Amino acid sequence: MASIATLRDLTEAFIESARDEGKLERITSDLEKFFEFLSSQKEIKSALGSSVYKVEERKSIISDMGKELGFDEITVNFLNLAIELDRFKTLVKSQEPFMQKIRKASGRVRAEVVMPVNPSEADLRRIKEALNRLVEKDVELTLKIDPEILGGVVTKVEDKVFDGSVRTQLERIRRALSRA
Repeated sequence: MASIATLRDLTEAFIESARDEGKLERITSDLEKFFEFLSSQKEIKSALGSSVYKVEERKSIISDMGKELGFDEITVNFLNLAIELDRFKTLVKSQEPFMQKIRKASGRVRAEVVMPVNPSEADLRRIKEALNRLVEKDVELTLKIDPEILGGVVTKVEDKVFDGSVRTQLERIRRALSRA
């Protein structure tokens, strides 16, 4: 089935449908599970994006996956429509910006916090609260340990980086001294 509908059009309609039914949180969770599942199941990912399989076969895979992973009907319908309108490969290729848009619609953002050592739960809670205030959204944290930053914290929120690492501060001092 040929269509001029873009992934952007499908995404906007999907978000609006989920918003109307009060299911933005649910579909966001569904899609996070979906992309996580696809990253571990290369054969299924390949089959879903392949024109070797009939549209109905690929939609059947999505429906089965939706039942197995507990997806909402709106999520399954969206993924099936992406297959039917030949937008599935585009969806997978643009996973990050697509998920940013879905998270934003549901009032959430994802942030990566990089620290030299494992922080305490209290430290993580304080960082999360500070980021929630800063971006005025609910922040989902992922933690990465990198001893090379020496100390401090580097935080990436969508396309913004807040670098408070000791390594960066030392580099700034070194550059300032070399100019003097």
